Amino acid sequence: MAENNNNNELDIQNMDEYIEKRIEIKLNDLLQTLPDKPLTPDVKRIYEMTVSEIYINTLQTAIDILNDLTEIYSNKNYVDSSNYMTLIMNILLKENRKIYLGILLVVMSFILYFIDGASV
Repeated sequence: MAENNNNNELDIQNMDEYIEKRIEIKLNDLLQTLPDKPLTPDVKRIYEMTVSEIYINTLQTAIDILNDLTEIYSNKNYVDSSNYMTLIMNILLKENRKIYLGILLVVMSFILYFIDGASV
């Protein structure tokens, strides 16, 4: 009975090794058929974008900034005050957000200018 149990364990172990080898062979074949592309996506320059792409990216950046700021604000009790301003600046000055943040600031300055002009 003990011999039968050992044979079953060996069969299961051999089956597992066989399955692992087959999966490894299939994955290697699949990886060889895939084209070699860089892992980083191509980033378009601002002058290569259309107006609609700039508009969509600006809105998405505003949404992302607001989401990140609300996340920081909700964790305000867990973040010390000296690090709080650094976290906000890191959110605003992320690499792909700089140009869109500039566009948002220009639009907001025009809005404030017209509100100020209308209130006088």
